[in-house]
Amino acid sequence: MNTAERNRNPYANVDWQKVHRVQGSTHAHCQNADIFKSYIEQGMEFATFSNYYPSTPTWPIREIYENDSRLKQASYFRNRKFVDEELDFRKFFAEHGLDVSQLPTDRGERKYPDPPEGFMEAPNAEHAWFSDYNVYLHICSVGSMLTTNMDKKNAGLLKEYGFELGCPIPWREAFDLMLDKLIIPDGGGITINHPNWSHLPTKDICDMLDHDPRVLGIEVFSNDADESYSGQAEPVWDAVLSTGRQCFGFCVQDHLHNQWKGRSILLVDERTPEACLRAYREGRFYGAVLGKGLSFDFIHWDGENFHARCDRGGCLLQLMSKVGVAEEYFKSSEAHFTVKPEDRAKHGFLRLTAFCEATGEKLYAQPIMLD
Repeated sequence: MNTAERNRNPYANVDWQKVHRVQGSTHAHCQNADIFKSYIEQGMEFATFSNYYPSTPTWPIREIYENDSRLKQASYFRNRKFVDEELDFRKFFAEHGLDVSQLPTDRGERKYPDPPEGFMEAPNAEHAWFSDYNVYLHICSVGSMLTTNMDKKNAGLLKEYGFELGCPIPWREAFDLMLDKLIIPDGGGITINHPNWSHLPTKDICDMLDHDPRVLGIEVFSNDADESYSGQAEPVWDAVLSTGRQCFGFCVQDHLHNQWKGRSILLVDERTPEACLRAYREGRFYGAVLGKGLSFDFIHWDGENFHARCDRGGCLLQLMSKVGVAEEYFKSSEAHFTVKPEDRAKHGFLRLTAFCEATGEKLYAQPIMLD
């Protein structure tokens, strides 16, 4: 596997004066035109929609029709074996003497309106129901063309023929399939979704991160899961980082009910889908709850001195490390911190959060690993 390790200093090569900031989310379901319009109205610029049933890329938006998932599927599982070829449901029904009238006759209408000019997108899907883990392990494959799972109606009709819902193989094999189908080799990857909601042990998260460096990290803020008080996972994040593993943190919406909360602010040199996918791979982004009301002007680390600044004063900034809160800055816009050589192992990592009470925005910087 000729794949670089996860970036241990994500902002090292960011030109904060020239960089473009692009708003997206690695985990955002978009089941219909109204949800799509809402995301656009609320500022989505780079979409990697993560639908399931089936777990297939909602990409490109202009080519998705309302009956597509009932008619054909790009790949599938049968008798728990992966088949990497298209499944034509009408043909399968006819060949097996099933009532074809249970299926649509055509693709129907386009599912989504035309996106605005400059809108960017890439494939993604949410995969679950692995054969060696419980149902709560949910995984997104940002930038991957893999299709698993199945439309619920079709799965019910075809159960006796060896078809079933989910991704019924061990998670390691499934991860490899996701990674094999990335549309560019140096961008995108896998995210481990809502670890608190999923009750994932730290050891299991570490095992997944160790499987491949393109397993990028975990969701540290999941708005949909937060409605059940299980959407925030900073302690889990710090526990993983304290093992010495780099682990990027993602802020996501999951299912949209009204306001979009949970975004990635991607830091890219050019506004292209490929640049956005590379930003995810390299950790060149920070998380935001609202996507407005506060931003990072810069985050610098020179190997000894940490310095970051927000674009508003009066904020609460917390710099976290293995010791917990390494430093706290009240009613401030800047954070300065020096790590002595003898203290590098003690701290292990540095990651910054910033909260603005006036706007309700909270930002999550990616970790800088010290050893």
